[in-house]
Amino acid sequence: MNGNDTKSYEIPTQSLPGLDISVHINDLKEIIAFLNERGVSTNNTRYFMYLEYLLEKSNSGSVNESKIFKNSTDGPFESSIDWHLYTLREIHELMWILKGLKKHIPKGLDEKLKLIVSGRDFASLDSNSISRDTQFELRIASYFCQSGYIVDLSTTTDIIAINKKYAFYTECKRIGSPKQLEGRLSSACKQLNQKMRRRVFGKIVIGSIAADVTKVAFAHNGLTLGMTNKHSRDVIQEKLFRIANSTKDYDLFGRSNRLNQLWFQIHIPSIIVYPPTPTTRFSSYIIFRDNIDRNGMKEVQAFQKMFESCSKDDERCFPSKKLKRKKTITIPKGSTFSIDEDLINHYLSTGHLPDKNPNDVIADLEINGKSEEFTFMEFQMLAASINEQERNSMAKDINNSRFYLTSKMYLQRYPCEDV
Repeated sequence: MNGNDTKSYEIPTQSLPGLDISVHINDLKEIIAFLNERGVSTNNTRYFMYLEYLLEKSNSGSVNESKIFKNSTDGPFESSIDWHLYTLREIHELMWILKGLKKHIPKGLDEKLKLIVSGRDFASLDSNSISRDTQFELRIASYFCQSGYIVDLSTTTDIIAINKKYAFYTECKRIGSPKQLEGRLSSACKQLNQKMRRRVFGKIVIGSIAADVTKVAFAHNGLTLGMTNKHSRDVIQEKLFRIANSTKDYDLFGRSNRLNQLWFQIHIPSIIVYPPTPTTRFSSYIIFRDNIDRNGMKEVQAFQKMFESCSKDDERCFPSKKLKRKKTITIPKGSTFSIDEDLINHYLSTGHLPDKNPNDVIADLEINGKSEEFTFMEFQMLAASINEQERNSMAKDINNSRFYLTSKMYLQRYPCEDV
C-alpha cells in the first residue's frame, strides 16, 4: 500500500505456520558440521555467532546482541526484532542451501564453501561481495540439487545443472542498484553466449540468468514490513514486477537463441503485523523468452517443473492455529495518545489520503506502560475499512474521532486474544 493505494487486506483468522527455533539450531549445527567435515574451518566465523545467538534466544529469550556480533554494532539495528530478523535472513539462506546439499553434492563445491564462511556478519553490512555472491550461487544451485539434477560448480559457468534431457547453464548476478541492472544482465548474457554450445554430453543446452535484485528493490538491503502475509508477498512481488518490466527493452534474449529465462529474486527479512510473525522472503519472478517455439516450450516447462518442485512449505513447519478475535478493547485510565492532526482533518473532510511514506509514524498510544507507534501504512489499512457514512459521522466530532481512530489502529494491530 503506497501513496493513495487503499487496497484492503483481511485480518487473518489463523496464525502462520513456521519453524521452531530448535529446527533452526539443529540445521545450523548440521551446516557447521558439514563444513568442518569437508575441511572448512568455521571457528570465529559468523556461523558460530548465529548459533550462539539462537542458543541464547532459546534458553533465555533475551539476548545481548552487541556482545555476540561485536563487529556489527554500527549496523541498522534499532531493536531486538531487527537483530532477530537480520539473523534469520542469514540462517534461512544457509538452511535452504543445506536442503539441496543433502540431496546432491555438486562438483566443485568445496572451493565455494571456503568462500562463503568469510564476509561481515550480515549481508547489509558486507562491502566485500565475494562471500555473498558465492552464497547466492549456492542458493540457486540448491533448487537444482533438490530437484534431482547433477550440478557442476567447477567450470567457468556459475552453475551447470543436468538432467536426463537438458543442461541448464546459469549465470548468477547480485545487482546492487538500478544503474547496474542493464550492465550486469548484459554481462551475464555475453558470458553465456561465449560458453554455451547447442548440446553438451548429448543434452540440449538452455541458458538462464539468475539475478538477486534485493538491493535494486530495497536500497537499504534491510527489513520490510507487511500488514498481513498476503500484503508482505504483494509488496515484494510488485517490486519484482517493476524491475522485470524495466528490462523489457534490453534486448537480452535477442543476443542468444539459447537464453530462455531471466530469473529475478529478492531475499529479504520481513515482519508481518497480523499476526505478528518474523519471516524471510525468497520471492521470485521469471521472464521467459517471447515467441518461443514448441521445443522451447518444453524447455520452459522443464525449468518450471524444477522451480515448482522446490516451492513448497518445509514439512517440519508447525501448523497454523485458529485465532480468537477480540470484540472489545479496554483502554485504561491514564493512557495518553497523539495523532497527526493534519492527516486526520484532511482524511475526514475529503475522504482522501495524502501522499506519505508508508513507514512514517502518524500516531502513538501510551498504554499499560508501553508506547505503541502507528504508521501511515496502518492508517491506510484502517481507512480502507471505513465507509463514507462512518467517515462523515466522524467528521462531525473530530475531537472524539482522534481517539477513536487511534484505538481502532490498536485493535487492528492486536485483533486476536491469542497474539
